[in-house]
Amino acid sequence: MLKFIDAHEAAKIELSDEVQVDISFIQMVEAARVYAGTAGKIITLAQPASGVLLETLRRSGFLEGMSDDDAKFWLHQGKIQ
Repeated sequence: MLKFIDAHEAAKIELSDEVQVDISFIQMVEAARVYAGTAGKIITLAQPASGVLLETLRRSGFLEGMSDDDAKFWLHQGKIQ
């Protein structure tokens, strides 16, 4: 993922509806976002988190106290409603 970020100005992550994720996936994506941000690059999700990904964010406590930037990235909204 880091090589891709280095080679491109922007990256869009596309996940299928059947994707299986756990907290390590969220941690990896967050680390990639920090890395991209320090390089002046952008990572986005093709669609807002839903299904297993949204449930994993919820179970991990990530949705509580989420910043506007995190809500925009993960949920495609400015604030959690």
